[in-house]
Amino acid sequence: MALLMIRYQIADEGIADVVEAVENAFAAVAEAQPDGIRYLYLHAADTSEFIALLELADGVENPLPGIAAARHLQATVAKWSVGAAPTPRPLAVLGAYRAFG
Repeated sequence: MALLMIRYQIADEGIADVVEAVENAFAAVAEAQPDGIRYLYLHAADTSEFIALLELADGVENPLPGIAAARHLQATVAKWSVGAAPTPRPLAVLGAYRAFG
């Protein structure tokens, strides 16, 4: 299992665009129903910070690049992100209880 996190800040005027792109991406992912992933997107309340978590089962290649709405989300984030470009960071799970659903 691989667990990746992307954390970034968005310019205030781009928050609505990113939220809309997230909603569209998740609708497309729900329609595609790719196997072997768990996907969670968070927006820290009253801030411009977003966090995405993606868990890939062993041997599963990330299906998100193959989903147009997920690519659009990535482009929207790139357009509005503040600071360094967001990049996925691998995480090690040290403990979990009913995580991701």
